[in-house]
Amino acid sequence: MLLETARGAFEVEAVISGRLEPVDGRYHWSGRIEPRPEIAALVRAGLREATLNGVPVRLTEIDPWGGVLVRGARV
Repeated sequence: MLLETARGAFEVEAVISGRLEPVDGRYHWSGRIEPRPEIAALVRAGLREATLNGVPVRLTEIDPWGGVLVRGARV
């Protein structure tokens, strides 16, 4: 998958799962990007907005193994 940020683009492995939320009618998903020190450093520096394969995502936090957790929602 291609993670694009304001500070560059990265080819990453990611595990994503999602569900249709009947309350708002949107497809909500979340997942984890493989541990990559350069991406974790961007998140530590405050970067939160990115795209994953062209879809807007929010970089939420770094897990204990160095992976970055992501979230998104689409209509």
